Amino acid sequence: MDKAILTFDRHGYDYVEEDFKNKSDVLLSSNPVRKKVPVLIHKGKPICESQVIVQYIDEVFPDAGVTLLPADPHDRAVARFWAAYIDEKLFSAWILVFRSKTEEEKAEAVKQTFAVVEKLEGALSECSKGKPFFGGDTVGYVDVVLGGFVAWVHAIEEVFGLNQFDAAKTPLLAAWLERFDELDAVKEVMPDIGRLVELAKMRQAQAAAAAAAAAAMAGGGDDLKMLGVYVSPFPLRVKLALSFKGLSFEYVEEDLHNKSDLLVSSNPVHKRTPVLIHNGKPISESMVIVQYLDEAFPGAGAALLPSDPLDRAVARFWASYIDDKLFSAWKMVFKGKTEEEKAEGRKQTFAVAETLEGALRECSKGKPFFGGDAVGYVDVALGGFVPWVHAMEELFGLKQFDAAKTPLLAAWLERVGELEAYKAVMPDAGMMIEILYQNITKKQSSGLFVETADFRAQANIIWA
Repeated sequence: MDKAILTFDRHGYDYVEEDFKNKSDVLLSSNPVRKKVPVLIHKGKPICESQVIVQYIDEVFPDAGVTLLPADPHDRAVARFWAAYIDEKLFSAWILVFRSKTEEEKAEAVKQTFAVVEKLEGALSECSKGKPFFGGDTVGYVDVVLGGFVAWVHAIEEVFGLNQFDAAKTPLLAAWLERFDELDAVKEVMPDIGRLVELAKMRQAQAAAAAAAAAAMAGGGDDLKMLGVYVSPFPLRVKLALSFKGLSFEYVEEDLHNKSDLLVSSNPVHKRTPVLIHNGKPISESMVIVQYLDEAFPGAGAALLPSDPLDRAVARFWASYIDDKLFSAWKMVFKGKTEEEKAEGRKQTFAVAETLEGALRECSKGKPFFGGDAVGYVDVALGGFVPWVHAMEELFGLKQFDAAKTPLLAAWLERVGELEAYKAVMPDAGMMIEILYQNITKKQSSGLFVETADFRAQANIIWA
């Protein structure tokens, strides 16, 4: 797996190891869009994304070593297709293997992995034309792309007992793997497999410990079901708390235009989401649920609320402030009927962000999160709004957590976005915006608000 910045000069390249938890200024400035590796810097100019870099090297240095991409345009297209297939299908199947919590999930992930490998066996037969590599007599573009996964092929076999390139099932790939491993150019740069195995086992142990702690606190018999709405920030808070606590749950998507009997009976007062049903007993309201999870599962994951009573009171205060002030300021932006009302909404939004900047400074005490070294109660409260922070910027040009004005919040936003527990439950931004557009179209067709070129005035559908 790539985890580096490479800087070329005419004698070779310099390798810089990156720390994902403390990304360098060079990385952030070289890849400001994705803020991830690999990045190649050639003559001061950065190139990002592994396959883009490989093609760049092949084009800029045509006389250095072998040519990676075929000369024939059709063969090049075929090579690019299989390279994209490897990135999309093989990697996603592995993620399922690593994250599977039950034997059924693991079996399905293994099934998907072998299906991908069988396709690659056919690709090798097609591309190699009976020669040793995808590129023919020598290593080519597809060999390099698949080669980036080779160390993990070995590590996964050792950790999970999953022999993906099995000589009995995929003889061509098994022979390819052996040949590829023996290349001197590969041996020079291949990561130590022992370290990868150690890393994988550590992650596996952490996941198992979290699951065991949750099961122990629950007496092994907990049944968690959550009712929510995909685009709403409030159910997302509950998902985040469940994810940070490492708790498994069943999720039920609700249609607010046709509420289920389960929702109405579980929350007869408000008849809204989120609702958590724990062993048949319903709990309602997002932050009430978050506190319940922290109290009912104290041994699962990190504690969300501080142990000190005053610190707990401060955390609850800021969570309440977020609900009261940030949400109301956004509603003013969305529902403002005049430019003056919308301007006032934007003014209030930035005022809230500045206040939260001070809250982060106070609560974090110089550490990464409101909760200190780990995510806490206020991080979860604000975290539910994170997709909307991004959506507000994309839809309305309203950048609330600006590095120039609120640097702590801007850094917090980036750090939260990198957390695996966050990624596991965060809604897809593009899908969320598409849902909003669909809702607006429905609202327009029903004549519930006036047509206008200004999307802000129409966005009242979001909170209607």
